[in-house]
This record gives sequence, C-alpha cells and structure tokens, in this order.
Amino acid sequence: MSEITAARDAEVASEPVALDRVMLAMDVVDTLRHQQALVDAELNDDRRRQQFVARVQAIYRSQGIEVEESVIHEGVRALEENRFVYTPPARTWSVRLAEVYVERGKWARRAALVLLLVGAIWAAFAVPAHFQRRSQIDRFAAQVDRLVAVAEARTRQADDLISQVQRAHQEGEATVEQRLLGEAAGALVRGRERAVAIGAELTPRPDAETYPEERAAWDARLDTFSTQLEQVGGDLGTARGLIAAVQHLRELGTRLAVAMRRLHGLELSGPEQAQVDALQRDVLAAMDKGDGKAGERALQQLDARISEILAARQRQADLRAAFAGLATALDGVDVEAGAKAEMVQLQTSVEQAMAAGDWDRAGQQIAALRALVAELDQSYELRIVSRPNDQSGVWRYEASDRSKRNYYIVVEAIGGDGRPLTLPVTNEETQQTRKVRRFAIRVPQSVYEQVKADKLDNGLVDDVVFGSKRRGAREPEYRFPVAGGRITEW
Repeated sequence: MSEITAARDAEVASEPVALDRVMLAMDVVDTLRHQQALVDAELNDDRRRQQFVARVQAIYRSQGIEVEESVIHEGVRALEENRFVYTPPARTWSVRLAEVYVERGKWARRAALVLLLVGAIWAAFAVPAHFQRRSQIDRFAAQVDRLVAVAEARTRQADDLISQVQRAHQEGEATVEQRLLGEAAGALVRGRERAVAIGAELTPRPDAETYPEERAAWDARLDTFSTQLEQVGGDLGTARGLIAAVQHLRELGTRLAVAMRRLHGLELSGPEQAQVDALQRDVLAAMDKGDGKAGERALQQLDARISEILAARQRQADLRAAFAGLATALDGVDVEAGAKAEMVQLQTSVEQAMAAGDWDRAGQQIAALRALVAELDQSYELRIVSRPNDQSGVWRYEASDRSKRNYYIVVEAIGGDGRPLTLPVTNEETQQTRKVRRFAIRVPQSVYEQVKADKLDNGLVDDVVFGSKRRGAREPEYRFPVAGGRITEW
C-alpha cells in the first residue's frame, strides 16, 4: 500500500518536470526555426553540431535561462522531424463547411451587406416603376371618369334642348321656324346617340389593372371618345344657335307689333306712311328668310323712324300750345301800335307755316313772337346807380374823333318786386348783344354834368329815377334827354 502511494507521488511529481521540458523543447524549436539559416549551416557534422548546441545554450543563457544539452538535442530532432509544425488538412467540403461555421459571424455580415445592396438596387428600379405605373393607372382612371361625366352631361343637355325644341314646335306656326327647329332636332338626336354610346362603352369603367398592357389601344380609344364628345358639344351648340334664332325671330315679331302700336290712332302723311310700310316689309322679309340680323337692322330703322314721327308730332303739339298761349298772353294790355302790328305779322307767319307743314319755319317765328311778347310784357324802372363806390356816369372818346367825348349814365332795371332785372342790351361800340344787369345810356353832356353835380353834393344821387317802361311798350320813357346809344362795358 505504501509502495503504490510512493509510486503515485513520484509520478505526480514528475509531471511538472516533463511538461516543463516539453514547453522548453517547443521554445527551442521555435528559436531554431527563426534561426533557420544557422541550423542549415551548423548541423552538417557532429563537430559543428556540438558547437551549435553550445551556441544555442549561450543564447538562452544571455536571457537568464539554463537549458540542458539534451533539451536542445531533443528540439533539433523535433525540428528535423517537423514534430511541432502545423500541417493544414486537405480542402475538402467538410473542412470548408467547418471553416464557414467557425467564421459564421463574418459571413453573416457579408451576406447581410450583399442582400442590402441587392435590395437597394432592386428598390431603385422597382419603386419608381411602381409609382409610374400607379400614376399611369390613376391618370387613366381620371380620364375615363371625366369622359363618362362629359358624356352624361352632354346627354342631359341634349334631353333639355330636345324638350325646348318640342315645346317650340307646338308653339310655332311659321315655316321658317319649323325648318330651323327641325335642323336643331336632327343635330340633337345625333349628338345624344353618340354621347349615350360613349357612356355605355365606358360604363362600367375599364379594368385599370390591364391598362398598362393595353395602354396604346386604350389611349387611342380615349382620344377618339374625347374628339367625338367635342363633336357632340358642337352639335349641341348648333342646336342652341338654331333655337336662339327661332326665339329671336319670335322676339322680332313681338317687337314689330309693339312698334306699330306706337302709331295707333296717329294720322300719317303720305311720305311718312310709305316709309313706315317699306321698313315693316323689310322686317317681315328678313323674318321669312330666318335672317335675324337683317330683321334686327330693319326693325331698328323702323323704330327710329317711328320715334322721329312721334317726336315731330310732339313738337308740333308743343308749338301749337305755345302759339296759342302767346296769342292770348297780352290780352287786355295796351300794346303800342308798332309792336301790335309786329305781333300780328308774326302770328300770321306762324299760321301760314303750320298750314304748309313747315314746322321749322313755324318754330322760328314762334321763337321771335315769344321774344317780342316777353319784351312787351315786362315793366320796370330805370334807376341811376348811386352807391358811393359805384360809378354813376362815364365818358368815352368817340372812335372817329378823339377830340370829342360821349357821355353815359349808368343805370339798372328794377322790377315791380324791387329786384334787379337782366335785360338784353346791344353795345353800340361792339354791336354785340348781351344780357346784363347794368348798362350805360348815352346822354348829352349837360345831363352828365347834372347827375355828376348831384352825386358830388353828398356822395349819392338823390334823383335816381332815370325812366320807366310800362307793360305793352317796347322802350322805356326817359325823364332826361338821351342820345340813344348804350354800352355794356366801361
């Protein structure tokens, strides 16, 4: 029992020594491998081998390590036998799979990077293509929806217009109206049928999923449908124009009747009746042809001529009323003989002009009679202007003789209500007639000096009444001698 224990202890104690020798031998082999050139040169014979061992011991000794000669010999033998040289196994599939498994982390990262790169390249091409395809499909669907909506709208519009044509047919009797309405109905039927057909071809809407493969064919069909719907719109527009033409013709007929009623009860002269009849025939002829523009022009001319006739009749009535009023305006007034004769002459001239239908001349004579009556109907008092800051008299050199003077007294006409009047006065220097509130009457120098002395006495003219005009007289009666001339500026 003790012998077994002693043998085990000796074996255990020898294990560290053997391990140290092995490790040391491995180190020697590693050193010799790094000194391969030295090994090749020194191991050719025994003598050199002994020198080589001593040299290796010296190398370790320099490092503070004592190596036995037997260890070095063992290392040399291990180097010669390639005992500690690693020889990789053959590159079989099992070896390769083992290597891959060992380095699976590295290969996983590489695989992930490759997959990411491939995915990015695929996405760069696939995503835009997907959106482009989606956009094409959306545009296609929108275009189909738009065409369907247009087709439905055209159909509704055609139905509305067909109803209008039917009502117009029932109300209309004129041949031209029936012809225009027939043309409108034909255009509407054609347009409606085409719109309904297009709507049927697009309802239900074509499959958008097959559109990309049949894109060219569908684009061509949609372009055709769009063109046809534009033509339908043109047919509807033509129908609207024809219906509007019929309505215009009927409106012309109504307006013609209204225009002719304006002459109801009015007696026309021969030339006036002929003009009205000719214009009425022009309107009716244009309506029979369906030419609304020509009818409009003729009706405008007829309206204008009727307005002229009515205006002339109104003017004639106004002139007659004015003449009647002027003829009696001065009844009971003592009109001076000369003015009375002038009034009678003007009245006779007016009556002759109205009898001859010369209303322009009648108007001129009535205007002259009105001015004469207004002049005779006035009554006022001529007063000398006597205010301190106003001139009461002026003098002027004669135009033909600068050595002589003309003397004037400044006056103003005051009506019965005490207010100044405006009178038409002819300036003897310019021969122009103006309506003024103040004017100067030419008088002898003695009258001028008399008025001058009156004003210089106290700054005022005490005797201010220069004359007066009674109703029925043309000229005032003066209290002072006058020379007859008047001026309006000084």
